[in-house]
Amino acid sequence: MIVHVHINHEELEELCEADRNGYVYCHDYNSDIEIDLEDIEFDFQDLEEIVDEYLDDIIDILAKYYHKDPKTYKN
Repeated sequence: MIVHVHINHEELEELCEADRNGYVYCHDYNSDIEIDLEDIEFDFQDLEEIVDEYLDDIIDILAKYYHKDPKTYKN
């Protein structure tokens, strides 16, 4: 899932620190972020996982909509 999030630079300065080699390490960000559904993008892998997890429910809904026996569609 891809979600574009804006984090204030002051918060990042509090979470992150640089080491002697110039690498930046940040601690976990533990704050709430409000996101609208329109701001979320699903990539192909997310959609595959959703379909895999809810396939039986999807089949039941489609079977009910088309008034057919759900067992016809299951493996």
